[in-house]
Amino acid sequence: MQTPADFLARWHYAGLFLVILVEEAGVPLPVPGDLFIAAMGVLAQSGGAGFAPTAAVVTAATVIGATVLYLVSRHAGRPLLVRIGRRFGYTEAREQRLEAWLLRGGATAVVVGRLVPGLRIVMTVVAGALRLPHRTFAAGTLVAGALWATLYFWLGYGLGAGWQRLAGRVSPEALWIVAALAIALAAAVLARRARARRSAAAAASVSAPLDPGS
Repeated sequence: MQTPADFLARWHYAGLFLVILVEEAGVPLPVPGDLFIAAMGVLAQSGGAGFAPTAAVVTAATVIGATVLYLVSRHAGRPLLVRIGRRFGYTEAREQRLEAWLLRGGATAVVVGRLVPGLRIVMTVVAGALRLPHRTFAAGTLVAGALWATLYFWLGYGLGAGWQRLAGRVSPEALWIVAALAIALAAAVLARRARARRSAAAAASVSAPLDPGS
């Protein structure tokens, strides 16, 4: 089985574009796109990749792939939202809060939601099912795609620096396991912080005094 770096060393930017495009269109992959972006950062250590083309490829594939899923979700509506969302922890308890947040926040909510681990694909389906204006969705997805590419490319670049120092002493398979664990840990921390912020916001809305005129 090839590592993401092995795959990209062969297929390079075309391979990266295809992986991100397919994942953003809602097709489950055995290896998340995050690791492929990080792999480009690792390849950059030896001059095999660059940040600017990587960011451009990831952002373009993100916008195109997400637009496909957005349009499908816009046509299919809530049944698709429920079917796909359940796989990503989109429970009924979260449904109303996420939908209200998306409609209220617009493009900003799309950016934030797509950067929260586990919400990237769900956010696309929710936006389509709720018929969020495509211009708003595309703008938020464009910014989120660029930030996503930047974050994981430079994370991979840092891991690649460590890879170079450990070359010959630790097997590549072990280093990829460490990289996957590091990314998983970072994702867990971000998800926990996002849940804490949502809980705090929900508590504040519950405790807010009612409008006497309502």
